[in-house]
Amino acid sequence: MPKCKYCGENITKFDKEICPFCGGKKPLEGVDSFTVDITQTINTVDKKTIQNYKQHSKVVNSLLCMFLGIFGADSFYLGYFKLGISRLLVGLVFIIGLFCILFFSVKLDLLISFLISFGSIFIVYFILGIIGFFLHNRKDSNGVFLK
Repeated sequence: MPKCKYCGENITKFDKEICPFCGGKKPLEGVDSFTVDITQTINTVDKKTIQNYKQHSKVVNSLLCMFLGIFGADSFYLGYFKLGISRLLVGLVFIIGLFCILFFSVKLDLLISFLISFGSIFIVYFILGIIGFFLHNRKDSNGVFLK
């Protein structure tokens, strides 16, 4: 950023008439603003930040979806905690709702009603896990592609 020739503060190149800090008139007169904008400092990333990050696996994510997808485990693994909680709640509501319909309305046995309600949503997440294994553009919550 260019500096005011009176007070030395960083100002934008749009403050050509008056410096917003000291009130000096025409603070950029005689200052080369092009080289100052090009040579700005860039914040670098610490090596500690890069070394502490572990890339998530596509195979682990697919297996979690296939076997624990009812509980949202694959969403928790990727760092999507709100999505994991919502999938957990929706799964429980689906299982309880279908169980109540089958047990009270259709008058099926207790174990049969539970197995049908649990098994139906298990099959859905098992298929989604298989499909997720073949997708190549999945990202975790940090925006990094799965390996």
